[in-house]
Amino acid sequence: MANSERKRIAVLFGGRSVEHEISIITGLQLIEAMDTVSLEPVPVYITTDGRWYTGDELLRRDFYKGLPGCLSSLKEVVLMPIPGKGGLSVLSEKKKGLMPEIFGAREPDLIPVDVYIPAFHGSYGEDGCVQGLFEMADVAYVGCNVLSASMGMNKYHCKMFLKSHDIPVLPAVLIDKEEMDPAGGGSLKAVKERILSAPGLESFPLFLKPASLGSSIGLGKARNDGELDAAIIEAFKYDSALIVEPCLEEKMEINISVMEGDGPVPRASVVEIPVAEEGGELTYEDKYIRGGGKKSGALSQGMAGLTRIIDPVDLDPKYKELAREFGLKIFKLLGCSGTARIDLMLDLKRDQLYFNEINTLPGSMAYYLWAKSDPVVLYTDMISHIIGRAELRCRTKRALERKIGFKALFKQ
Repeated sequence: MANSERKRIAVLFGGRSVEHEISIITGLQLIEAMDTVSLEPVPVYITTDGRWYTGDELLRRDFYKGLPGCLSSLKEVVLMPIPGKGGLSVLSEKKKGLMPEIFGAREPDLIPVDVYIPAFHGSYGEDGCVQGLFEMADVAYVGCNVLSASMGMNKYHCKMFLKSHDIPVLPAVLIDKEEMDPAGGGSLKAVKERILSAPGLESFPLFLKPASLGSSIGLGKARNDGELDAAIIEAFKYDSALIVEPCLEEKMEINISVMEGDGPVPRASVVEIPVAEEGGELTYEDKYIRGGGKKSGALSQGMAGLTRIIDPVDLDPKYKELAREFGLKIFKLLGCSGTARIDLMLDLKRDQLYFNEINTLPGSMAYYLWAKSDPVVLYTDMISHIIGRAELRCRTKRALERKIGFKALFKQ
């Protein structure tokens, strides 16, 4: 342990994603809820161009109004992918780089860290990228590993995997941006023909969204050919691949959170029904602005500020139980850790519940779903629990045999 009294917990947020500001909110909420008697938070802000900074100023929301100029008051750091280091290397104040240290001029100063908590959403943070760095550095970290994070981030591949394990999903087709490139024989017309000829997608309305993003960014609903053109172009602004599905006209969204238990069996929260302002698809504004911030003048609460019905009394108990069964099964199948939110879709016409997507690093860590669960799990206790599980996983991996000596290299 870096400190005999408190464990040092690096909370990483921001990052190279269009969900950058939502990640900041989640990171600050997490730090504010942390048990600071036993844990010492180390805020680590990653800029939109991928540079890492730390400093107590990051704990103030108004600090971010001064970006990027205010970064000069912080320490620039980096996590080196070298087992045994563990902490954050402070970059040279003069050169802002590691070249002198790499060539032996001196060892960089090290900020000790016991456990890392990624609080990212979207690209380069929720998708397995930073988890790979954690693995290379051999550090304890909260949440999913590389495989479960990357699988959960790609909506299409996640659905196809779960479909193979008898989890119901809607028909879908994956379109790569390269299919639009005339240089390779592609075109918008060809893309639309492939979409409309896919089984289950032969008629409008259709729902389109980036394959590996969240927060309702880049999503679109197409009721006709012209809207399909616009939705394709909009989704490709944010991702190199998009997923297309039929749009259920009479539906209800049902979400549930799942968290690691004390052993191999995870536990599920109560369910929620999120409420869109127009009664249609949830938008970025529904999730992050309508509940606070621009309209009310209050600080945004991230996903916690979304209008929602938690543990709805008038929802048929069979759907609650089915959502729980799906959530627990999906969490285990994907090999998830930490806490996740599983989003489901109820087709009211066909009385069928479908898997929609999983958020392996959910907005606000989905703490609001545990506040009304039985038993209640407070956000502070959740954080302490998933930190403990992260340390256990790290100890288990470090106990594995990694060296068998040189046998094949010098074989005569």
